Amino acid sequence: MHPPKEMVLILIFYKSRDSQMMTETVLSRSLRLVFSGGIAVGLGLAALPAVAQTASQDNSMQRVEITGSSIKRVAAETALPVTILKREDIERTGATSAQDLVNLIPGNFGGGVTANNVGASGVPSTANLRALGARYTLVLLNGRRVANYAVGNNPVDLNSIPLSAIERIEVLRDGASAVYGADAVAGVINFILKKDYKGMEVSAYKTHVDQGGGNTKSFNVTGGFGDIATDRFNVLFSANHEENEKLRASDRSFSTTSVRPDLGINKSSPRNGVPNLNFTDSLGNKYVGVNPYRYNGCKNEEFSLVINSEKGCGTDYVKYIDLIPEAKHSNLVTRGVFKVSDSLELFAEAAYTKDKMIAAYSPAPYTETMRYPASGRFYPKTVKLPKGLVLPAGYKMPNGTVTTAETVLAADMDVMPTGDITGTWRTVAGGGRTDLNETQNTRVVVGAKGNLAGWDYETGLSYGKNEVEISFGPGKFSYAKLRPLVVSGEINVFGSQDAASLAGLLGAQLSGFQNGGVSTSKEFDFRMSKEVFNLPAGAVGFSVGTSYRTEKLTQTSSPVLSSGDEVGGAGEIPGVSGDRKVFGLFTEAVVPVIKDLELTAAARYDKYKNGFGTEFDNLSPKLGFTYRPSTAIMARGSVARGFRAPTLVDNLNPKALNNTSSNFNDPVRCPNGVPVNSINPVGELQDECSVQLTTQNSGNPDLKPEKSKQYTLGLVFQPTSTISGSIDYWNVKIDKSINAMSENTVFGDPVANVNQFYRYDPAIEAATPGAPGSLDNPIRGSTNKDFPLAYVALPRVNTGKFFAAGVDLNLNYRQKMGDMGTLGANFDSTYYTKHGYQYQGSPEVSDLGNFKDFGPTPRFRHTLGLTYGIGQWTGSLTHNYTKGYWDYTDPALIGPDYPLLRKVGDYSTFDATLGWKPMKNVSLTFGVKNIADEDPPSSRNGANFQVGYDATFTNPLGRTFYARLNYKFL
Repeated sequence: MHPPKEMVLILIFYKSRDSQMMTETVLSRSLRLVFSGGIAVGLGLAALPAVAQTASQDNSMQRVEITGSSIKRVAAETALPVTILKREDIERTGATSAQDLVNLIPGNFGGGVTANNVGASGVPSTANLRALGARYTLVLLNGRRVANYAVGNNPVDLNSIPLSAIERIEVLRDGASAVYGADAVAGVINFILKKDYKGMEVSAYKTHVDQGGGNTKSFNVTGGFGDIATDRFNVLFSANHEENEKLRASDRSFSTTSVRPDLGINKSSPRNGVPNLNFTDSLGNKYVGVNPYRYNGCKNEEFSLVINSEKGCGTDYVKYIDLIPEAKHSNLVTRGVFKVSDSLELFAEAAYTKDKMIAAYSPAPYTETMRYPASGRFYPKTVKLPKGLVLPAGYKMPNGTVTTAETVLAADMDVMPTGDITGTWRTVAGGGRTDLNETQNTRVVVGAKGNLAGWDYETGLSYGKNEVEISFGPGKFSYAKLRPLVVSGEINVFGSQDAASLAGLLGAQLSGFQNGGVSTSKEFDFRMSKEVFNLPAGAVGFSVGTSYRTEKLTQTSSPVLSSGDEVGGAGEIPGVSGDRKVFGLFTEAVVPVIKDLELTAAARYDKYKNGFGTEFDNLSPKLGFTYRPSTAIMARGSVARGFRAPTLVDNLNPKALNNTSSNFNDPVRCPNGVPVNSINPVGELQDECSVQLTTQNSGNPDLKPEKSKQYTLGLVFQPTSTISGSIDYWNVKIDKSINAMSENTVFGDPVANVNQFYRYDPAIEAATPGAPGSLDNPIRGSTNKDFPLAYVALPRVNTGKFFAAGVDLNLNYRQKMGDMGTLGANFDSTYYTKHGYQYQGSPEVSDLGNFKDFGPTPRFRHTLGLTYGIGQWTGSLTHNYTKGYWDYTDPALIGPDYPLLRKVGDYSTFDATLGWKPMKNVSLTFGVKNIADEDPPSSRNGANFQVGYDATFTNPLGRTFYARLNYKFL
């Protein structure tokens, strides 16, 4: 997503007098290799799977806690694949947000991005390890949970993480964590705040996008005082402000139109500022879907019309939309530590983030049937029929003749309408719609850690609150306010507004609160560990811990949204309110079985008690091992079971009418986009061809928890002092996965899913609304071509399973060349061997290299970086690569211009940085992303408002220059 989404990896050599980087978690205790001489290699994103944290200058090994385990041990001994990204690595990527940074990791793909807010307000930025879905990645701050995003059904918003105050990031690429939660099915991303910081520094960052639009600037100040070792306390504070300019679709050639004949798609909307009209002329002829501007090829820039049929026009809606919304991000972080004694340390931390976003998209479609009266002051005297229009047999010509067979109109012809005119309209004169999103995240933690009776312990109380408020911006209208003006004919639906009609239109705009939510989490945790006894091969480590958490979610909608009164809105959006209590108990043991073989056993018990009466529990075990046959190689592996409970929204979301995300055709009344002959003409009562159709979405209080099984098996190696690497095979299976039924699947096979389609009889609806067969009481599974679609039911269900497997490969080269500087290279990659899903009772579906219900999973991603450092200078060149995949296919559009199979090209970019440190307290970094100015590969997917490329997986900015200045006060 959204802010840059490109896969950037910056690898830079840097000088350090305070630390030496260690190799991967691999070697025996006798080979705890430390690079000496004061030159360390700062490896970028995902560069060191399970890298050891820094060692002290005298090569002594400190016992630390690494993400994935609660037992403090020498860092080089962990058996789980963990990637550690240090502060220096983060700064060299040019990333300014957690979303930007996480999207660079090869094993992360397809999370929510800022660009997804265009046309769908309240979408957080999310991580998505293993491309299994954001809900399976657990995001932590200092090893503790963060409140979930308060709108929709979402996990943690990455924008709530204050990246500017982060010291390092640890990515556990193995799931079902016994320590943090068995719901971490795909893995854990742990953001760790700066600690024991002294002094003050300021930094400024600015970008210049070569093609224009989407620039970013930020300013940060960080300070700290007190030394834990000498003063017995330390206080840190950090403040950051960032501003992102919007990038409009019209700013890029690859995204500026919805009509893409090269892709075989025309995504223009049939809902126009000047509708495709349904009317009867003075001779008694009936017309459906005739646009007054079709005769001249739909040329009307005011309404952005384009041709979409022989008699109709469509709105090229992307002329109005953003690719990336305008946004502002601010955060304030403080942390204090007080060392009471050598065995007791008290700490407290507080973080506050505030994000504002303005997302603009197309003018509102008036999705109700627009009925304009013959008495209206804008009623047209004539409507021009376009040359080439096919007139049916029995058509009465102006000269008094009647056609005996279908006849092609030889020239444009004016006809006189009579009676009411209907059609679907769009509020173009009112401007594009705008959502104003504001998110605030507050987090407070107090705790203590130390040593008691030989046990290392830590305990804490944490409070987190995520607040989201979305307001109506310009271009949003109410049916209740606008409908009377349309019905009375006071709004011009046939052309430009005059002063009076424009004032009436703008007077129907909405303002103020739209919808929002508050998500709170309160948690107590306690854990302790020690080496409990010795075996011949070494000490046995043991830990035990517990946690108790309460969660509360309140989602509120304005009356306009809850009733579905917003013009062109997503339908009814009711409020949701619920709470739950979660108790956890976990334990872990590390047992040296024989020399060089170590086993790890862990288990976690979770119990959920929901405030609405249901409860469930589960025991999740995990086993792991390390084996070191030599000092140059280590084998490692783990096997685990995971457990993920339904969210409060999964359980409680009321039934509500919404719209499909993509455009579809009614498979009965408009198969393959061709209207059928019917007693009730297709399109007269509602839009039915190539539009967002009505759905009914709902939660399910009877949902069962999801269960997972996963295992990893790998090797970590260092054949020489300059070469190291790792290779890990991983496999994840998720059963009873919770999802709303897929619109792509239901519309892709309407015969097999016929019972999801609900239709109504227009005659019953007109005579006795609410009766069986009416719009409010529709008929399930009907295939009667005379019955329009009421809605398609897409409830949340335990639909089946997800599965994924692949190989992570990391290779590192580091060479110190004396006075010639330091040279390095890193290759980091994820290769998927399988990936997909299965609905209950259906065969497995592979989305490996294929765009399916949940998007695509590219088979391969990598970053390849070269680095060089000498004296005051550092530099890097990085190649970012994502393999292409088979494009989205709409079964209804397959034809000569829309092939069944179409390939989305590989996404390949190069980035570079140059760093200069002219004096001890000043550093400058210059960088360029996407050196060759590569456009995103073209795609015909329909998952987003953006057209022509996939906004979730690529970056539309193009070549971007950036500079960062950092000044430290001495």
